[in-house]
Amino acid sequence: QAWLKHEQSAPKSFPDASSLVAMVASKAKLRRQMRHSSASAAAACGAGGLLSAAFVALQPSAPVSGKLVPSRVACRQASASPLAAVAAATPSSTALAFGCSAAAAAVVASAQRARRSGFNVARAAGEGEPWQPRLEGWTDADLAAERMRAQAMPEPDAAYRGPRYSGPGSVTDQWIDSLISMQENGGLLPKKDAYLMVLDVINILRTESTLGDVSIPAGRELTVIGDLHGQYWDFMNVLKLAGRPGPQTPFIFNGDFVDRGSWSMEVITVILAFKLKDPTFVFLNRGNHEMLETNILYGFCGECGAKYDMALFDLFSEAFRNLPLCHLVEGKVFVLHGGLPGPDPRTWIPGQTHDPTDAIPMTVLPTLDDIRKVDRYTEITPDSYPNSIGPSSSDQEVISTRMLIDFLWGDPRGGPGYGPSYRKGKGVYMFGPDVT
Repeated sequence: QAWLKHEQSAPKSFPDASSLVAMVASKAKLRRQMRHSSASAAAACGAGGLLSAAFVALQPSAPVSGKLVPSRVACRQASASPLAAVAAATPSSTALAFGCSAAAAAVVASAQRARRSGFNVARAAGEGEPWQPRLEGWTDADLAAERMRAQAMPEPDAAYRGPRYSGPGSVTDQWIDSLISMQENGGLLPKKDAYLMVLDVINILRTESTLGDVSIPAGRELTVIGDLHGQYWDFMNVLKLAGRPGPQTPFIFNGDFVDRGSWSMEVITVILAFKLKDPTFVFLNRGNHEMLETNILYGFCGECGAKYDMALFDLFSEAFRNLPLCHLVEGKVFVLHGGLPGPDPRTWIPGQTHDPTDAIPMTVLPTLDDIRKVDRYTEITPDSYPNSIGPSSSDQEVISTRMLIDFLWGDPRGGPGYGPSYRKGKGVYMFGPDVT
């Protein structure tokens, strides 16, 4: 509610970390000074998982400061480019409180004075230096080195009785049954296995196109599942109703696998297992919650740190950047998470309303081949949205950024043409039935 009120009162501004914490503290009556033994942190999270579901214990001498750094990054560039990150307090540890009735955990320690830096996140990597998101793309050599590091990780405790991952061929129906049963009882895969699964999925995703093609076996159906948002029990119920993916039952998981819910790790682990078992029958689309910005704000980042470590979050971010954006089913049905491409030129009319008659007329639409050329391997940040507004462009980076915003954030509207969304201040559009 605090977040929505802020969006309505100042839709053109993105609050910095200090504002976010202040809003949450105000609504939850959370005291800014919490001691090591404070139990209130566990109850303060809420369902949204705001600020990575993490509340930092702040001493009076340790004010939260900082902002989101607005800069687009093309992750394949050799040089490091800044990503959207929260610069906030630099605690020696973080209070993690996940919004679920079954479990809430809080570990609170005194925070040291915040240090202003564009890349600091309200999350510590353990002792000493604050954690920072990886600021450059992963080369083949980087991924090979990470695989060697993962393979050298310790084996699980002798008491572990869950499934072990030894490559895509090890993932069978029985393996998935064992994984689901273990996770339902609170267990997690060994860290070594989680790393290797993500690395193998990255290898698969790198072979796929921005726009993928899907065929349905004769007499069969395609199941499309969207917005699971870390709700493991809902996911299990959907699988009971729809069955599981396989050669005769293709699935598209249509984005927003993680964030908000408290079991994002469990949900994404099962989805990755399905993809590893049947890579040509399980299709994944990127949603707006497969972005670094949203993962830091809405829970998955903090959950990775609580259940494994922050380096695994960096690896997940790499996997998400490699996700396709959309799929074409039998050459007839276009499936994507958000919206269709916006107007070109990208016009923004001050004062335009959501009234269906108040519209930007439909412009020339891109072709499917134009969509296939989109470079999906990037992150978009708060400044990307307003900066996307402007005249037609032949610059492929500009085109790719605009379409990525549309595919992840756009929404339908009741009237023809295009209208403003205001979801990110400005730069996100709603599209009418004529565009479809």
